[in-house]
Amino acid sequence: MTFKDFIKSKYLFIQLFLATVLVIIILWLSLKFLDIYTLHGRTITVPDLEGLYEEDVETLLGDQNLNYTIHDSIYDESRTRGTVAAQEPFAGTEVKRRRTIYLTMVAKLPEMVTVPDLTDLTLRQAIALLNNHGLKVGKLEYAPSIAKNAVIKQKYKHGTIKPGTMLETGTPIDLVLGDGMSESKVPVPFIIGLTRQEAQMEINRASLNLGNEIYLDHDSVNVKVYKQEPDAFNDTVNLTLGSTVNIYYRSADEFDFESYLEEILSVDVPILYGKPPEEARKNIEQSFLKVGNEIFEKEVSEEDARVYRQEPDYFDVVSVRRDTEINLWYRALEDFDDE
Repeated sequence: MTFKDFIKSKYLFIQLFLATVLVIIILWLSLKFLDIYTLHGRTITVPDLEGLYEEDVETLLGDQNLNYTIHDSIYDESRTRGTVAAQEPFAGTEVKRRRTIYLTMVAKLPEMVTVPDLTDLTLRQAIALLNNHGLKVGKLEYAPSIAKNAVIKQKYKHGTIKPGTMLETGTPIDLVLGDGMSESKVPVPFIIGLTRQEAQMEINRASLNLGNEIYLDHDSVNVKVYKQEPDAFNDTVNLTLGSTVNIYYRSADEFDFESYLEEILSVDVPILYGKPPEEARKNIEQSFLKVGNEIFEKEVSEEDARVYRQEPDYFDVVSVRRDTEINLWYRALEDFDDE
């Protein structure tokens, strides 16, 4: 059979047809195998691993054909040591089988840090430096010294601690500070609505100490300040340096702090019409408000001036937030009838 006859023969067409069918079958089987291997169109929902121990994570992810690796660790006093602090991808994410989940674990042992030299620093500088070193302020004590709020001594467990000493991160360092050789007192800071850490920071910055801590709900981790003693709004109360402030906490998950703060920070707008400047200013300050702009029409003197207009006006806004400015307009008493 010549080559020309072979090309025209049925045998060649049959062989080409069979080869084509075979290639199609091979391609179909290959794609099918890839679909099965990669679970095409099928995903797995990443479970929430936060708070689980590593052995529990291994079991849970193994059952779902997922892998994991620990790529970081942190030390956090508020979390259980040896548990998952964070994960990537996040819980609820849809992933393919055999996907690796990257975990951040809570370290079982705290990091060791160096105690800095705080001598002669101001209280604010000492607080900032301790925070930068992973430490925190403990109890504040005051001793006679002309340098007010300057660090005289740094202590740990009732004994002096030298700079360069290694301590666990988060360890409190007590400070002995100068009292300025006076009996000066400080106002109580307003800390309601702050977290425990924020509240303690504000108390320390005010040269005061954290006193009793009372938790009013079952939650003792995600809490904010609900009440403080003494009250920051009692302008008759000032504390000596090193005094304590007691705190009551409520759960930030269960209690509506936004509405609560709006309520306790609101004060009634005083009615100031007809009052002389000195009396109007005193009423504003007693209402925990601030004096804003004061406009004296026709250059009227303070002795003859009386309030004839105020903003905010009581008849427009009954209550405002504390520290709101009240703007006042004055005119001579005999000019009131001109309006």
